Amino acid sequence: MFVENRFKYLKWLGVILMSLAGLVLVGWEFNITVLKSFSVEMTAMNPLTAITFIVAGWWLCSYKENNSKNTLAIAAIFILIVGLVHSAAYLFLLDSIRFDDLLFRQKVESSYINSHLAPTTAVLFLLSGIIMLSNSSKIPVLLKLRNLLSLLIFIVSYASILGYLYGRDSAYRVEGISTIALSTAILFLLVSIGLFLSNIKHGLPKLFVSILEGSSLFRKVTLFMLVFPPFLGYLRILGEKRGLYSHEYGSELFTMILTFIVFILIYNYAHLLNNKQKTSIALEKQLKQSERKFRELVSSLKEGVASIDYEGRLIYCNPSYCKILGYKEKELIGNVVVDMIIPIERRKEFYERLERRKKGISENYQTEIIRKDGEKIIIDIKSNSLIDDQGSTVAYVVSINDITEEIRQLEDIKAFSSSAAHDLNNPINKIMTVVDLVDPQTLNEENREFLQMVKATVSNMKVLTQDLLTFSRLGKQPLEKAEVHLQILVEEVIKQQKPLDFKGTVQLNTLPNALGNEAALKQLFNNLLSNAFKYSSKKENPAIEIGSYQKEHQTFYYVKDNGVGLNQEQMKTLFTPFKRYHSKFEGNGLGLAIVKRIIDKHGGTIFAESDTDKGLTFHFTLSHN
Repeated sequence: MFVENRFKYLKWLGVILMSLAGLVLVGWEFNITVLKSFSVEMTAMNPLTAITFIVAGWWLCSYKENNSKNTLAIAAIFILIVGLVHSAAYLFLLDSIRFDDLLFRQKVESSYINSHLAPTTAVLFLLSGIIMLSNSSKIPVLLKLRNLLSLLIFIVSYASILGYLYGRDSAYRVEGISTIALSTAILFLLVSIGLFLSNIKHGLPKLFVSILEGSSLFRKVTLFMLVFPPFLGYLRILGEKRGLYSHEYGSELFTMILTFIVFILIYNYAHLLNNKQKTSIALEKQLKQSERKFRELVSSLKEGVASIDYEGRLIYCNPSYCKILGYKEKELIGNVVVDMIIPIERRKEFYERLERRKKGISENYQTEIIRKDGEKIIIDIKSNSLIDDQGSTVAYVVSINDITEEIRQLEDIKAFSSSAAHDLNNPINKIMTVVDLVDPQTLNEENREFLQMVKATVSNMKVLTQDLLTFSRLGKQPLEKAEVHLQILVEEVIKQQKPLDFKGTVQLNTLPNALGNEAALKQLFNNLLSNAFKYSSKKENPAIEIGSYQKEHQTFYYVKDNGVGLNQEQMKTLFTPFKRYHSKFEGNGLGLAIVKRIIDKHGGTIFAESDTDKGLTFHFTLSHN
């Protein structure tokens, strides 16, 4: 709070300076003693001194203004010249160059006590001018000198106030030389504080205005020590003058009270430190408990978790991470894990990933690594950035899962389905050839029915083997994509799939072009429309609709029928391979699984809406955007 308000304090100091100095000028103009010097026996502030304080006050008030640098410099130069000229006048006995003589000789010489601008005042103005001119400097040595000069002005003015307070000569002379007036000393004290606060980048001012608790305590103690001991000394001298106690007793009393006060301050400070330490210990204990719970939680995870800095070095890992990679924790901590588990020819790719992570980009991918024992495994990796209090990325967290068995099992299933489809295809073709050679006319009615059953069974088996081949190929072959005219493609599919005895309606709305694989998209619409025609065939008025719509800047396509539909439980396994729901209709349960695989390969999504006896609607996209 103190730091944020320091410019406001500077303005208030400036206003006080100008107001008090202005009152002194009024006192000189109308010969009002209380405004000039408090009493006729005290040294009065010189009129030129008052004018210079007004300029100094204006400097403090305008210090924060961005458009007043030139005028601030002019004010500083004026103060510097006043101090320099009058210092030279005293040093070289050149009264003829004194500004106060030229402007106010009659007034200051008519005063009860000589009120010429004192040599101490001249030196302090000289120092003030130097400080003001050097305020915008960024040179560390000059800034330190500036702080030292501010402190010197404060000490001299404070000592002068103590001189008056402790009952020196009312004119306050040192070795016959007139020192500054009491009002001048007070205003110089304010000036030194203002100059002290105007630049807080180095040294004592930086410590004094810090927001830390130590600096807050320092400010309070400083204020107390500057006010209370002098006041206590004044009471001691006053008591001695009135004969209440001797000088020796007064000194002892002063020492005892001051010692007691210092003891109280030290006690409060110690109490404050103890409370802070207790709080710190309690927080540290809570932090250790939280950290222990966190480590126990992370250690219990089956998933491998690690924190890695942006040089690739491991900072922390849980036991599962070590187990998956086959290393001990001490072998991993502080090392670049990429160099330990990735072959040399593939490391460039991972260092490129590291650069992307520095930008805060999260990742989720699968890759093959080499364990410590030399075994190759496949892991699923997810990474996210760690961000500090300032919003900067300092490291990233990775989680890994060993998915080798799942991948191998999936590959085995794909290999088996592909092999089985190929192996079954040849005998099915031979059976079909033999069946086609049989002339139904040579058979009786019962045998013709048997022949028809064989034909239907073999035909279904052929469709099944073709679907198995399609399903397995879609899992491992990348799709080449180009712009596809869906309107034309779907029109062709409708002509191929529409049964000759279909008595319903097919509504094809305008479809936008899509980026995809034309053969795969044809297979997709073939399967969806084949289902639509099949499951709506038992209705009196079958209705099928194909179209598209925009939602959240994404193109959705849909295929809708009014067929038998599905219940909510059946909808949960709609795209599961070999899953069938209606025994009245032929099928092998692979059609929708193939549809889902095609959409996944395009980066899209699919979902369905249905209600029993109210049909089925498929909604899908063909990209992730």
